[in-house]
Parts: sequence; C-alpha cells; structure tokens
Amino acid sequence: MYHKYTIIVLSLISFLLSCSREKTQKNEFHEIITHTPQESIDELLAGNQRFLEDKLININHLEQIELTKHGHKPHAVILSCMDSRVPPEIIFDQGIGNIFVIRNAGNLEDHNVLGSLEYTVHVSTAKVIMVMGHSHCGAVTGALDDIKHGHLSQLVEQIKPSIQNHDSKKTSVIETAKQSVHFTIKDILQRSKTIRELVQQKKIELVGAFYDVETGEVKILEEYK
Repeated sequence: MYHKYTIIVLSLISFLLSCSREKTQKNEFHEIITHTPQESIDELLAGNQRFLEDKLININHLEQIELTKHGHKPHAVILSCMDSRVPPEIIFDQGIGNIFVIRNAGNLEDHNVLGSLEYTVHVSTAKVIMVMGHSHCGAVTGALDDIKHGHLSQLVEQIKPSIQNHDSKKTSVIETAKQSVHFTIKDILQRSKTIRELVQQKKIELVGAFYDVETGEVKILEEYK
C-alpha cells in the first residue's frame, strides 16, 4: 500500500513540475534579434507558423513592458489593414517591442504613413517593410461596391485602380486586395527617395504579403519571394 501511494505522489510531483516548466517556457520573453532583411522575413513567417500551431512564445506582456520600458529595437514594420481580425503583433507572434505596426483601412500609404515608414528604417532599426493585405477586406469590398460616404469616399477611390473583377465576389475581393498591395508598394518606392535608396542598397527589403482570415496563414506574395 505504501509503495502504491509513493508511486502516486511521485507521479503527481512529476506532473506538477512538467506543468511548471511548460508555463515558464510559455511566459519567457524572447527578444528577437535579426541581422539581415531576410532573417527578419524568416522570423515573421516563423512567428506566423507558431501562431498557426498555437505555440506562441511572446505572450508575457508584463515582462515585455518591463524589459522594453527604456527602449526597443523592432526588426520590421508592418503596414496592414485596421481590420480587428488582423493584429500583426499576434499573428506573427511578436509581442511587445519587436515590430512597428502602421494600420489603416485598406493598408494605404499617404504622407503620414511614408514619414512613419521612413522613421522605422532610416532612424530606427527596421530591416523590412511588409505591406500586408487580407481576405474579406471591408475597404476593398467598399471599393468594389462603390461606397460613397463622407471621408470614406476618398479612401475607396484610392483602392479602385486595383479592382480585379471575377465571377466570384469573394475572388474579386481577394485579387483586388492583392493588387492593392502591389500598388501601395509601387507608390512607396515612387514617393519616398529614402526608402527607394535603402532598397537599392539592399539595406532593407520591401515585400508584399497576404493574410487569410479564414485560416490565419500569412503568405509572401509570389512577386516578392
């Protein structure tokens, strides 16, 4: 009987220690250090894979706040849509302090966005600018539906040159969102001498990506692989 209880107690202790180690590993802060643009892209995709597999490592936000309160060194900047289903810090498992994020409806660029992007790569530490569109985008749907309402009208007008018409509305939204990413990247390169020169010098990379809200997967668009 004593032997039986000893086995039970030891098994319980082993289980608790295992849970403790797992909790510690999950709560551990991981400062992400990359040395090249490609390493930054690889880390973003690796983070998305962790997200897909529910193996997030950058989830101890209180510790991240403590460790970044005197400064941060983000390795990338994401220009994405403001859609509530597309939070870059989460879908790339980057937590606090590892990436810059700029968001607006339709992931469009203007003078304020360009100035922000230039800050991240010229003044700060970002090595990659990622422009990311997504499926089921409301701004793109608004452009396809020709919505007219207040300031929203001028926003959807900026997306209209990207419209791709297909038999399926869903496909039209997806392909238009992808084309809009291409147009945004083209505009960034045309309008920002700072970013254009850094890309030409291979100090940074400017890539397009697409997020599927139905699966949670991010893919680099074919043209930027």
